[in-house]
Amino acid sequence: MRERAISSVGVVLVGLVPALLGGPIFAATMAALCLVGYREFLTMAGLIGTRPIASGYLAVPAFAVVAVAGWDGQGALGVVALAVGLPLAIAVLRTGGQPDGTLVDWALGAAGSLYLGVPVAAAVAMRQTPGELDRAWLADLAEALSFDQAWGTHPRGLAWLLLVVLVTWIGDTGAYLVGRAVGRRPLLPSISPNKTVEGALGGLAGSALVGGIGVAAFGLGVSPLLGAVLGAVLGALGQMGDLAESMMKRQAGVKDSGTFIRGHGGVLDRVDALLIALTAGWYATTMLDRLVR
Repeated sequence: MRERAISSVGVVLVGLVPALLGGPIFAATMAALCLVGYREFLTMAGLIGTRPIASGYLAVPAFAVVAVAGWDGQGALGVVALAVGLPLAIAVLRTGGQPDGTLVDWALGAAGSLYLGVPVAAAVAMRQTPGELDRAWLADLAEALSFDQAWGTHPRGLAWLLLVVLVTWIGDTGAYLVGRAVGRRPLLPSISPNKTVEGALGGLAGSALVGGIGVAAFGLGVSPLLGAVLGAVLGALGQMGDLAESMMKRQAGVKDSGTFIRGHGGVLDRVDALLIALTAGWYATTMLDRLVR
């Protein structure tokens, strides 16, 4: 328990401090974490007898670079084309007259690049969301900790990012605690036998509560009711991300995605819910900003 607690503090600091700093530091941290996750994905894919093309080692950082440089339509299309097209080209060259399995290798290589790369771009783009807040304390914090004033402090982006992370983490913790306390009915036992319906509902309640309180505490100008709805939606998607990674581990026959974090398993075991929540959160918060401005 002591080792797990120490590891938990380390995980929070690794993710939180770069988020507060923003700019290239946050982009580089996200890319590095997701590259480790991509390696774990490749390892699990290898355990089921495939040889996915490891083009994500180039594509995942490219997502971070495009996002920190200013995410636009051409940049987005270009990096997605890289994530899909590069492994396809490698697959064609790899065949050597023996195409068996090549389609699966390409598909897994591309899927892994998108699975880990798109959330990187979403998180970085969300952190750089322009705009102000109704609460001076968070704006002052963003200005005090900004990596470089030339990149901008983006207090609204920091607020949205913190909200999405808190909604996901509290939802995950709530699901675990409620499931252990009163969980009776299995949710999806074929994928994750320890998860229960009661735990899932408890997690959704926690996410909704944090969403409603968070939009007010951060001064985002969104009604608490709308914030609660956002929290519940992102909490549900986070649980889907958790189940998706459990499905991968189940097929690969492993308990954890890796051993990168002592007491916690691999990086994917810690960020599986965030991968989906960050991507959906970026789209949702962008739309909400259009409504409140």
